[in-house]
Amino acid sequence: MSYKAPRRYSNRRNFGVERQQDFAADVVPRRPYVPYANQGPNKWSRNLVWTSSDANNPRKNDTTYRSTKPHVSGSVAHVSEQQRKNAVYGQRCSSVSDSRGWGSNAKGSPKSKESLCKFWKAGNCKKGDQCAFLHSWTSLPGMVMVTALEGHKKDLKGIALPQGSDKLFSASSDGTLRIWDCHTGQCVHTINLQAEAGSLMSEGSWVFLGLPNAVKAFNVQTSKDLHLNGVVGQVRAMTVGNGMLFAGTSSGTISVWKATDSESDPFTYLTSLEGHHSGEVTCFIVGGQRLYSGSADKTIKVWDLSTLECTMTLRQHTNTVTSLLCWDQYLISASLDGTIKVWACSENGSLKVTNTRRQEQSVHSLCGMSDAEGKPIVFCSYQNGTVSICELPSFEERGKMFSTNTVGAITIGPEGLLFTGDKSGKLRVWNLAGTKV
Repeated sequence: MSYKAPRRYSNRRNFGVERQQDFAADVVPRRPYVPYANQGPNKWSRNLVWTSSDANNPRKNDTTYRSTKPHVSGSVAHVSEQQRKNAVYGQRCSSVSDSRGWGSNAKGSPKSKESLCKFWKAGNCKKGDQCAFLHSWTSLPGMVMVTALEGHKKDLKGIALPQGSDKLFSASSDGTLRIWDCHTGQCVHTINLQAEAGSLMSEGSWVFLGLPNAVKAFNVQTSKDLHLNGVVGQVRAMTVGNGMLFAGTSSGTISVWKATDSESDPFTYLTSLEGHHSGEVTCFIVGGQRLYSGSADKTIKVWDLSTLECTMTLRQHTNTVTSLLCWDQYLISASLDGTIKVWACSENGSLKVTNTRRQEQSVHSLCGMSDAEGKPIVFCSYQNGTVSICELPSFEERGKMFSTNTVGAITIGPEGLLFTGDKSGKLRVWNLAGTKV
């Protein structure tokens, strides 16, 4: 993967956030651990100017991006880092019970009063303003679909905006890695991987790309390009925790590398966790001193980050576990079985399901953030291309996002930006006014 590192930006915007780590609290009463603890607030502004004309309308082969930023109603409320952490983590206590107001176990998210017009979705509704159905890619007040980035031909496997970069990275099962200019929305590089991409993520200035039998690591600040061996199978999921990189594969193994201070060898292969998952590893989340891995074998494994030992196996799902999220003292899991389950730590230290949200279709992705008032919200992606936006812990629905295909990749960006990728390869950029992440 040959690519020249972009220049750094420090003017005008200092986001001052540790991206997504606010949502990775431990499930048990323990001080949260932030991967790569020496990584402070983001010092470099990405100075993003995503622009397009009529972005909330369907687009057909339109790759023109204007240079003026569209108006978004609502103002950004400034919330301190400590306020947001308190709002997300909540008060720690010695025991956890189902008292957070999760709502009825069997009840799914309430249906929106507005339904998307299928003719408008296809680009040929003739009723215009007279149509009784929604003519927008979102029903959430204050949220706009800024632009759609066209180019990928198949399922998007990951979207990453690394620290210190003004470039957005996306990887697809079409065998390409695309790099997008955050100022123009144009694709500036298309890299033929000569293999199917299985996963993409960033941590700090590093971009990690999961491939068959390997992980590629690229540093956007130093241009260092590494090929990490020690993987057996297609890499389907990756995460970092306790100074380590984890890669889950189609063979059910988890490869582990230790981050070092060496410039010549920044990642040292540590071990491979084998014989635990009987199906491919599909997702990870790190919470405190624990790593959680979900699999096609319908289980969730709980790992001690200090010893790398599997301490628990959770077996309540009846189909592939697709996504995991940590919030406050809870673990939240999604599955193709059509459920979202909330797990809490019991008195004896084991994790038990305290709430099950039953949906009418399979759940493909979960992603969490805090709104402008510090309230946690979760994005839940469903098979039909709908992404429900709900409050926690009630799961009360605030609104929806719509896509023409199932959204499998959701990535939180700075200053209310959100990136989604669907099964057709379409990458969308969203702006949620008044949101601070």
